Amino acid sequence: MMQTKSGTTLGAALLITGCAIGAGMIGLPVVSALAGFIPSSVAMILVYFFATATGLLLVEAALWFEHRVHLVSLAKFALGNVGKSIAWTFFLFLFYCVFVAYITGGGQLFTSVLSTLFHTDLPREIGVFIYVLIVGGLVYLGTRAVSYISRIFMLGSAISYLALICFGFPHISQEQILHKNWNALFGTIPILFICFGYQNLIPTLVYYTKKNVKMLRRAIFIGNLIPFLIYSLWDFVILGILPKMDAAALQQIADRGDLVTGLLQKASESPSVLFFAGAFSFFTILTTFMASTLAFVDFFKDGLKRFPKMQYEPFIYALVLIPPTICTFLSPHLFLAALGFAGGFIDAVLFGILPVLIVWVGRYVKKVRGPYEVAGGKPLLLAVFLFSGAVLIYRLSTMIS
Repeated sequence: MMQTKSGTTLGAALLITGCAIGAGMIGLPVVSALAGFIPSSVAMILVYFFATATGLLLVEAALWFEHRVHLVSLAKFALGNVGKSIAWTFFLFLFYCVFVAYITGGGQLFTSVLSTLFHTDLPREIGVFIYVLIVGGLVYLGTRAVSYISRIFMLGSAISYLALICFGFPHISQEQILHKNWNALFGTIPILFICFGYQNLIPTLVYYTKKNVKMLRRAIFIGNLIPFLIYSLWDFVILGILPKMDAAALQQIADRGDLVTGLLQKASESPSVLFFAGAFSFFTILTTFMASTLAFVDFFKDGLKRFPKMQYEPFIYALVLIPPTICTFLSPHLFLAALGFAGGFIDAVLFGILPVLIVWVGRYVKKVRGPYEVAGGKPLLLAVFLFSGAVLIYRLSTMIS
């Protein structure tokens, strides 16, 4: 029997990059503008190392097993049924929070496009409804249809990103780049967690690379580095071309939950930048929304296996799309709030605290030894745990205040 070849380092790295780049990138400059380019870059470096460390910890845990495992089964192994329930519940909340952001942001962009096409101001609810209906219909056609359409949208994203960078560079102001507000640094971290969110892909990568540790380590370092460079350039251009605004004006934009297009509305001296920012946002959010809908549908199908009557596909699609759409109808400014909650609360637990607990219990309680152990020992685990906990406490405090 012929064995299948393992994937390549570049292939694995690009899977990580593709998983990480999404709707978070569209909201990132809005919160970065409050801190400034230099403080937000420091926050990005911190989150890069956090994402790399947690990914490697999950690689270590996944390699303890001969068979293919997922984060939920790793949580059950370390923390029993309580861990399994926590992981499953947090995954569910993560999907729904991100979907609220996708539908809010995508619906806003789709309404704007339709209003321009028909030369009339359409109600936001109509744009949102048509947007969800189109995406749901495309995903219902199956993985192959989504794959082909996603390639077109990804090409559109790449072209509009490059065009935005090229048109934006001549308008960059050194004064804007050097603006700093270190007090706002921590506020950028929750959305950066979303921007570097790929950890749920680790079990798939372990299978993809045939458990090649060297390949996995390189893929995680490179796969996180590519988004880091893309985000850094993106932030540099967007923040550099903004007109001078006081902190109150920036805070008002952030509180409105605007996308990057809302932040750039005042950059009227460069309409081409605004056009390509809108095009990039449109293509990116559509691509990630379709892929995530496909993944969420499969997540529910897998979770509802024991209930055969609930496997009826239209019911699954309704379960995936209707609740976040209702949330979007009820509150039109949830884009940044949903991403911030998903990153600062759910990601901090699911992809920060949970991997630490899994590895701690596996290494030091159950004395499991696998082919790979992340360097750093207990100090690294404590550092990741404390960083995740600090972000979690910060996010909870902003929700209460």
